[in-house]
Amino acid sequence: MPTATLAPQCALKGWHSGERAIQEIIHLPERVSIKAIVNRLPEQHRIFHTSRLHFLPTTTLDDQGRPWASMLCSKDGEPAYISSPCDTSLIINARVWDGDPAIDNLHRFKERSSKTNVLVSALGIEVSTRRRNKFAGSVSDVSFDGADMCLQLTVNQALGLCPKYINVRTITPYPDASPQLVYQQLSMNDYDRLPDEVIEFIHSADTAYLGTSYVAPPEDERMYPSHVSTNHRGGRPGFVRVRPSDGRTIVLPNYAGNRMMNSLGNIYVTPLAGLVFPSFSSGAILYVTGTARTLFGQDAQRLMPAANVITTIRVTGFAYVENALPMREAVEPTRSPYSPPVRYLAEEKPPAASYEDVILSLLRVNIHNDTLATFTFNTSRPIEVKPSQNAVLELSELLRVRSHEFLEWEEGPSTENDDCVRTWTVSTNPTPISPCTMSLTIRTISGGLITPILYKIVDDHAAKGARGVDIDVTPLNITARLRGIGGDLPVPEPIAACDGGRRLLWIAGGIGLTPFLSLARYVAGLVKQTFGVWDIVLVLSTREPDVMLGLISDSLEELGSTDELPTPLDLSFVIHMFAPGSLEKPSTLPPFVSLITHKGRLDDKGELFSRLDAKHREPHICGPLPFVTSAMKSLNIAGVDSEHVRRERFTY
Repeated sequence: MPTATLAPQCALKGWHSGERAIQEIIHLPERVSIKAIVNRLPEQHRIFHTSRLHFLPTTTLDDQGRPWASMLCSKDGEPAYISSPCDTSLIINARVWDGDPAIDNLHRFKERSSKTNVLVSALGIEVSTRRRNKFAGSVSDVSFDGADMCLQLTVNQALGLCPKYINVRTITPYPDASPQLVYQQLSMNDYDRLPDEVIEFIHSADTAYLGTSYVAPPEDERMYPSHVSTNHRGGRPGFVRVRPSDGRTIVLPNYAGNRMMNSLGNIYVTPLAGLVFPSFSSGAILYVTGTARTLFGQDAQRLMPAANVITTIRVTGFAYVENALPMREAVEPTRSPYSPPVRYLAEEKPPAASYEDVILSLLRVNIHNDTLATFTFNTSRPIEVKPSQNAVLELSELLRVRSHEFLEWEEGPSTENDDCVRTWTVSTNPTPISPCTMSLTIRTISGGLITPILYKIVDDHAAKGARGVDIDVTPLNITARLRGIGGDLPVPEPIAACDGGRRLLWIAGGIGLTPFLSLARYVAGLVKQTFGVWDIVLVLSTREPDVMLGLISDSLEELGSTDELPTPLDLSFVIHMFAPGSLEKPSTLPPFVSLITHKGRLDDKGELFSRLDAKHREPHICGPLPFVTSAMKSLNIAGVDSEHVRRERFTY
């Protein structure tokens, strides 16, 4: 393929009025250079488009000027249905089906004046790797042979996109697809609603592709020519909502991306938009188009609380096709960790989580020393526990009924009214692989009721003296009821390198380390998938350094613990440990973790936190109240605003 001999030139002369307006409304700290958009396909884009894509989200306009997003693909779901004769041209040989709006939109190409550009845009996206590049231009030719379409495009804009919200999928061809057009209403009346089946389909989606258009005013056409745009929108299943009050207005929350504001800028000038929703599990596909509007601040929050920017699309036309896509996902997708929780509309009632039916069965115990052990439970059904959260357990059966089987213990006046409900931090969370398994690292409290009994039961079962190994305790048949899940420490969502990464300061006193163990596991999983850039400093005050360092090592095991593995490029992890005596770095601690030991207690003079630049980090504290108080004093001396410190304290 011929290649350009000169560096690609900028495709545009500046941001158009809509993009500038949105950038001002949102108060972006800085604008992305217009030079990011080039006027031809870079060589790596051409290779990518012609060899890697299972499908191509594409935007075209109908005779009313409404944008429709489609998904073009080969008849057998394989890549290599696109060719690129030169760096400004693409040829797409696609299979189309009844209901795809691109058929009617592109059939009109021959009917239009040769002086009129038929605009088009598309997004090359590989969902298994999150690689993505979009382009725009015009149609140079199109032909149809039954269900086969050959589309020739002239490209005059190309750029990369933000990968944050792409859910990772493994796509395999499914050539046996047999498309069936179920619904098609290209012009809806004022009182029409979307079918319930279609609304449910939208509410189950975690991915959509957004098509918008910019129709330039005559005075701006030369400087800012008309064009269409295709962008990705992703989140957790249900992130796109439909207003129950009218059954047709789609509400799309806007997540921070590449700051170009192409889609929102287009809508600001030309208030129209289209969406295509694919199902990679069933092959169904939904096309919608309508009038669009973007709301900001309080206007957005009145419709969708907690969302600062939303786009509404009042659907004026739609089509729904079952079993259309000639591809399927091979396994469950890996959801993007950048996606925030689903935000429901003010007129909706969010679902409430209930744990009344969840029974926990004790599987195994790892006894670390005479007062500390990790208890691993199986839950009777999958539950979601966020990193750093705690579990509220009710153990009345163990205390009131079962304890007499294991111990000589009698209930007294001081304990007969105990509700047997205890709260412990989850140190190992349920995962997609093990959705019914979680661990709690628990300290035996001197003078306590439940923890000494629980510890003694398992210690006796282990024949006393077994330390640092998993002990099977299923024969004991110990169960508990789950009352709830809670916790105040925030989950640090990943921040990409282009946005500066995440700088965290974790401060733990003794067993206050436990929420940071689940957070460390969470970060390790993200680092392994190359999500975010992380700079973590852990300040730990402990009387049992060997045990605590072992727990930290276990929490990072997903990244490896041998010298054969390289240091993760996106993670800096430094431990400042305050302990009674000196300590060498143990071999169990991963080589990419730096350990700095300090003899004695954490000082309250702010010297360490000043050296760590704590006021430019996100500080989280967990530990006994005296420790939290001392650490807060030290942080304040180092210039940290108390309101910016998240803290969780133990009151025993």
